[in-house]
Amino acid sequence: MTGYTDYWARKILDQSTGKASIGAAPTVSIALFTAVGSDSGSGFTEVSGSGYSRVTTAAGNWNSASGSAPSTTSNGADLIFPTASGSWGTVIAVGAYDAPSGGNLLWWDYLGNFSWLPFTCSSASPGVLTAPAHGYSNADQVVVSAEYGGTLPTTGGSWSGLLTVASATTDTFTAGVNTTGTGNGSVRKVSSLAVTSGQAPRLAGGTPGNLVLALA
Repeated sequence: MTGYTDYWARKILDQSTGKASIGAAPTVSIALFTAVGSDSGSGFTEVSGSGYSRVTTAAGNWNSASGSAPSTTSNGADLIFPTASGSWGTVIAVGAYDAPSGGNLLWWDYLGNFSWLPFTCSSASPGVLTAPAHGYSNADQVVVSAEYGGTLPTTGGSWSGLLTVASATTDTFTAGVNTTGTGNGSVRKVSSLAVTSGQAPRLAGGTPGNLVLALA
């Protein structure tokens, strides 16, 4: 799930126990994804071709980490990708690698600085999700997970990938999934960006910037 990959989590644990030093701070390169994978760092679909390359950052591009429960960091400077010479597809997530190409994925997150919200779901066609004061509108895109606790309802379809909000009320909505049991989990809104020829995607910097990494 969003946040540290297994690779980087192991590095941090070894550092914090004195088992092994992480070593010099990595030079972080930011990548764009049209599909996401798993904590193992596999299964991600990175944009390729049509003028695409990762944006290599320096320490000065980032705000210092601050806060607690969660602690957060974000980009303090604009991160500007090359101008696309063709379609890059629909970008839904970003990730940080320790190299301009190849390398190890350190962490990733969906586009959009939105919180995970707890939900319950009915058994219905489609299942009705209840998340009080969720703030979603019809046609918004969301993802669901049980990684933060809960058991997703059994379905005749799938909870994977982006789901589209429909029948939204203040506290409830549907997401096009027919359920055959009740359950619960966490839901989060996701932004997406269809990149076409001539566009130069930008992650605006600030306090916080567009790219926010939060850890409890």
